[in-house]
Amino acid sequence: MKSLSMRSLVLTVALALGLFHGPAPVFAGTKADEGAPDASHHASGPAQLVSGGAVEFSPTVTFTHQNFKREGYGNVDHFTQLDVKPTVGFCVSDHYEVTGGFLARHTSVNGSDDTALGATAGLTYNFSRHGSVIPFASLGFGALFYDGFTMDNTAVLAPMLSGGVRVPVGGMAAVNMSVGYQHESNADGEFNASANRILASVGVSLFPWRTR
Repeated sequence: MKSLSMRSLVLTVALALGLFHGPAPVFAGTKADEGAPDASHHASGPAQLVSGGAVEFSPTVTFTHQNFKREGYGNVDHFTQLDVKPTVGFCVSDHYEVTGGFLARHTSVNGSDDTALGATAGLTYNFSRHGSVIPFASLGFGALFYDGFTMDNTAVLAPMLSGGVRVPVGGMAAVNMSVGYQHESNADGEFNASANRILASVGVSLFPWRTR
């Protein structure tokens, strides 16, 4: 009789725990189930890394160097390019994020140096989280001013397309991997010149604070 009572007690406790501790909710923007409640929307951790109110800081540095030799010519052209692009994003919802950034490009061609300053803006869509990654797609545009902040010798970057995945690291950072396409009109500040670039990048995003 005593054994039966103990079994009944254990069964009752187990049922109570099952009722009060159901599956933990996750959130849109980084969740797999869109119908889940968002009672812990502001909790920290990878599941809430990209969600409404989050602020993202993403510094990017790209370095390119190439030696170019024309058939039949003895000279070799040396080309070096350094891009520095700090970007700030604000998640207006759990999926949509508006971005803006500063762009500095330094080029050297056979020892002749030139530096351009500019800005970029865009929109990023963060898909629902799949396993340990958060896929995303971005669309943007920008401008590079080679002759001061005038329309002379200004390169226009449009469209700027990219897609990739984020891999959350802790609750405040992510490693980003992406592939993108960029069309540049008046490339390198040369009127009517154009360039099409395929970009593969690996970077880091920081999410230092939330606004809500």
